[in-house]
Amino acid sequence: MGFISFNLEFYKNELENLKTAPVSEETIYRAKQLLKMLDDLVDEGYTELNQKSEETFSGVSKLRAYLKENHSEPFPIFRNPFSGMDLPYEQRACELTEALDELTLKAEKSSDVCDHAFLSELIDFCNWIGYEEDTAYIFLLRDTLLPFISYQNKRRKHIYPWLLGRKTLTKLTGKENVDDEIRSPIFQVLESGRCRNTDDFFGMVLPEIRSFLKKYPEIGKSFLPMLGEIGEKKIIVVESGCSGTFPMLLKSLDDRVDFRMYTTYPYLLKIYGDRIYTSKYECARFFETFYSQDLYFRFSDFRDGKFYVQKCEHREIERRAVAEIKGMLQLSETGLL
Repeated sequence: MGFISFNLEFYKNELENLKTAPVSEETIYRAKQLLKMLDDLVDEGYTELNQKSEETFSGVSKLRAYLKENHSEPFPIFRNPFSGMDLPYEQRACELTEALDELTLKAEKSSDVCDHAFLSELIDFCNWIGYEEDTAYIFLLRDTLLPFISYQNKRRKHIYPWLLGRKTLTKLTGKENVDDEIRSPIFQVLESGRCRNTDDFFGMVLPEIRSFLKKYPEIGKSFLPMLGEIGEKKIIVVESGCSGTFPMLLKSLDDRVDFRMYTTYPYLLKIYGDRIYTSKYECARFFETFYSQDLYFRFSDFRDGKFYVQKCEHREIERRAVAEIKGMLQLSETGLL
């Protein structure tokens, strides 16, 4: 049981529903979302679900045919024109908070301002997350760098940028794709059909993640002290989406942790409930196509409870990243509560 088997059954059922239900705006939108999920996975290099769904029940072909028959186009794939290129990065590694301060200072002095419409959506996302005095906020970078900058610009206290991702876990464990193992209990529980509500979900998934962490004790040894240094009663982990792997990892380590995500997969919307800002999964990749969040910083190291990054030396990427920060700073002055 796992991500592939669960999703194959999910797609099989969804295609059957599309086949039998009257065509409407809702069914066309659903088909577009379903195809977008597969397209995004392929774009990120995960091709197995796409291939197996096509081999087993012509999943991709049927979704494309459904949209074509109903005069609709798939959601576009958002790509950075520089993604996949062999970009130059500084040899020197810089501590993450220092690097963020330096980037913010450059933006404050810059005359270039990004006017991407999604920046305003990020401000709305931040307002939805809110701010409470007795709560700490951990922003999972790279994808929530811009929301972190907006909170920092409003001089919010108890906010922490953590570059916690796949590369960080590889550095800690010496093994690649450890996040897939952490994610596995989420889909095992979903596939079991025993999950009736959110409490059931957390009650079954979190012990499995804790059990998994015994296999990689260095993860707990690294992040438990960092969480322990946070004195607030509650900790909100902020992420773009979609499975909630890293928020669930941190929740398994500290009972104070809860999380807020921009979006998630359709089948997790009810489970995560009011922890999710929007059901518009198709917007998730906007987070990953901002230059400041996708390309400007590259993970370099994690040691002594601190994250280190290398900065991109490509002038155009730096210019665009700075402009994005400038745009977010300006919007947060008037738009962030």
